[in-house]
Amino acid sequence: MAPYIGVMRGMSRRDIQIVVTFLNEVLEEAEKTTSPKSNEEIIREKYKNLRISPEIQRLRGCLKLSEEEMQDERTKYILGL
Repeated sequence: MAPYIGVMRGMSRRDIQIVVTFLNEVLEEAEKTTSPKSNEEIIREKYKNLRISPEIQRLRGCLKLSEEEMQDERTKYILGL
């Protein structure tokens, strides 16, 4: 903020309040966008453009998966479930 102190000293109280309000809003938005993502969200983003090959589509009926494997987000996406 040091370089801006001189500029802000020449501003009216109303203008300073506008600048401070803007900075608060920007910080709140940055906080929302940089919140830690869950593993599920990270996996979903990573695999959202993945194309399922015909070979994998044919395997769907042949695989025997446990309940835990069926609930795995990556497995569900890869198998197109």
